[in-house]
Amino acid sequence: MWARIEDGKIVQTISSPKSVIVNNIHYPAAIFGSAWTNEERKAIGIIPFEYSGSHGDDRFYTNSESTPVVGSDKVVITKSKSARSVSDVKKDLKEQVNRILKGYLDQTDWVVVRKAETGKDAPADVAKWRTDLREKAAALETSIDSKSNIAGLETITAFTQEMANAGKTASEFDDWPQLSS
Repeated sequence: MWARIEDGKIVQTISSPKSVIVNNIHYPAAIFGSAWTNEERKAIGIIPFEYSGSHGDDRFYTNSESTPVVGSDKVVITKSKSARSVSDVKKDLKEQVNRILKGYLDQTDWVVVRKAETGKDAPADVAKWRTDLREKAAALETSIDSKSNIAGLETITAFTQEMANAGKTASEFDDWPQLSS
């Protein structure tokens, strides 16, 4: 991404290579590739954007970006993150747990309806899976409640190399029981 600068101010933001007109001269999109250097672009008033800082996972942080700061060689935008309130994050994570649980249970709700209408029991594997899902949801809510800060809450959703090395395939939050086929 580049900015066209006049008198120290951004007059045009160029998000992807395209032809531009600067001082009544038409330049092809190729000036944004390796055909031109940053110095050559700077000579006609075009400098690159640079991002500094970082954003965090939206579940845990409110992300923002600074107003662009025009420098001599680049325009800098600083990314930042502020931790959300622990209580709001806990509430949101629990709501997500309940949405996930509902999505899984919806897959076999027909078995519960069949039992109510005909008296026919659910297959043992389906009944066990539904119980395992509810236990998983309860365990996750307990784990969420036990955390006192954002870093602790993040650990529930993190999948690390150590977990992969131990044979796990998902984070605590994403490791739900599966119905055997």
